[in-house]
Amino acid sequence: MAHTPFGYEIVNGRIEVHELEAKQLKLLIKSYLSGKSLANAAKESGINRTHGGITRILTDEKYLGNEMFPRLISKSQFEQLQEERFKRAKKLGRLNRVKEKDSFTPCLEFTIGKIEMKHENLIKQAEYIYSLIKGEVT
Repeated sequence: MAHTPFGYEIVNGRIEVHELEAKQLKLLIKSYLSGKSLANAAKESGINRTHGGITRILTDEKYLGNEMFPRLISKSQFEQLQEERFKRAKKLGRLNRVKEKDSFTPCLEFTIGKIEMKHENLIKQAEYIYSLIKGEVT
């Protein structure tokens, strides 16, 4: 496992609860649900992570427990967190924001110039031939 989620540690090849981080996680959740901002809740709980890092912690379903990870929070706590995040996003007008997609249309028509040179080195010959390919710009 390349990254052990906050609140867990690997001991003798098994994932176990990291007691200090688990306490910090519970304090983070309590502070956030009491109305504190992500930054203030993280600061109060002693977690030094970016805003995105704290968001990932609060949305990680691993804390509910599964065959690999021990349970750190209850399903009702997790649902409360998601409801609170939704409520705050709605209040701030962050719902239904659509990111503009970059429009890219690949060129599907190509031409190749006249092959006038022949290299003994096959790699050089391939490079030369590929350099003759021109895409039709529309």
